[in-house]
Amino acid sequence: MNALIRGMVVLSTLLIGMLVTVGHLPRGVPDWVGLLRPEWMVLVCFYWAIELPERIGLVGVWLCGTLVDVLVGDAIGTNGACLAAVSLAGWKLQPRVRLYSPFQEVALVFAMCLGVLLIKAFIDNLLNGVAYSPYIVFNAVCTGLWWIPLYRVLGRVKASFYIR
Repeated sequence: MNALIRGMVVLSTLLIGMLVTVGHLPRGVPDWVGLLRPEWMVLVCFYWAIELPERIGLVGVWLCGTLVDVLVGDAIGTNGACLAAVSLAGWKLQPRVRLYSPFQEVALVFAMCLGVLLIKAFIDNLLNGVAYSPYIVFNAVCTGLWWIPLYRVLGRVKASFYIR
């Protein structure tokens, strides 16, 4: 397969992550289920940052985050800066993450996601006066627990398209 198709596969996983982030739950689902939604873009960007650190640049991740800001309605630049920080952490920790156990990977993703959610909550409080919510921790735990299944699915996508 040529490099264009491989690049399109990576781009399509980022677009799917954006769509899942923006998607709404059906009306019949209780409100508390929405609190358990993971931060999909954090997971996808961190995966590609540790698997292909040379493929995805900070500008591309920043633009994806800015597009998520526009789609979700957050302050412009919030998700872009957070996703760029997550990708930068993934690039710096890439040799170490390969040696981590699954529990350590989940703990790392939890800590990063908690930091991202706290930054988003701080900016939302600063700009809109929205009070802090303790459910941020539940969201970070849910994101950490989704890391292993998403890692395996994206690993199969990477292997089936021979992405290197």
